[in-house]
Amino acid sequence: MTLRIHAICLALNEEPFINETLKSLYPFCSGISVISQYDRDWYRKPIAPDSTASMVLDFPDPEGKIHFVVRRHQDEAAARNQEMLSLVDNFTKGIVPFSRSKEEILEVYKTPDYFLIVDADEIYDTSTLKNIIDYLEANKPRGMRVLGYNYVRSWNKRVPSEVVYFQHFGFIKPGVLFKENRIVSFNERRLNKLCAMMKLPTLGSALYGFIDCPPEIGVFHHGCWLGDDHRLKRKVTISGHPQTWDASFAEWVDSMKAVSVPTNELPQNIQDGNWPSNFFEHESQSTLLAQGIS
Repeated sequence: MTLRIHAICLALNEEPFINETLKSLYPFCSGISVISQYDRDWYRKPIAPDSTASMVLDFPDPEGKIHFVVRRHQDEAAARNQEMLSLVDNFTKGIVPFSRSKEEILEVYKTPDYFLIVDADEIYDTSTLKNIIDYLEANKPRGMRVLGYNYVRSWNKRVPSEVVYFQHFGFIKPGVLFKENRIVSFNERRLNKLCAMMKLPTLGSALYGFIDCPPEIGVFHHGCWLGDDHRLKRKVTISGHPQTWDASFAEWVDSMKAVSVPTNELPQNIQDGNWPSNFFEHESQSTLLAQGIS
């Protein structure tokens, strides 16, 4: 793996996830930008910050990869675009460094080959992330979407892709920017939809240089709906696409069709992670322990 990958991670009150996210990304990235509004939501309403900021600042970073950025953004796409643009400008041009050689400075600030776009509750399997990056390197697209598996209440309840198909851009080249949330091109989507209606091969992705990572190569694991009602309420009311919290939302989450996933079949880094106790089903764990599986 020779690609230079810089992760762009949005994190607003992601205390249960941020350490595990950083642990999963650190070995594979040349840099990681964690972007937060800290004590404001996407609509500039004050919120009580959790310990996300201190956890990022305290995370072991021997290679100096992690950047913690606090800006009062009001839009997810703008937040990602601003940080990506800040990392491709030639801001070392003309400087006379005093602590390192010019060559070392240029290497540190070298433009990445790809940005890895990730939210803090999107956990990549560390055993397959290298395969995903190798596939990216072999195909060299402008952007690559990755499939995500959703989970409800616990890591042991996975929503099948045929119930909720959750796929978006995980990797994009510098210079490719977002139009809305994780959408890069509305025209690509329109062209693909038109081709599907006419029962023709989808041409939009090829025209724009985008590919999809095959699920057998790798996926990510999305923990948006994990936890109890307290966490879900906190999550949905401060998100970039907020939903009204009431009993019907919790009922909707609980009614979602899901399949049981034994703990020992989850990615190893999820099994080994430091999660809230209600992120796993205790009955499932007890059954596994009774079978001699830890």
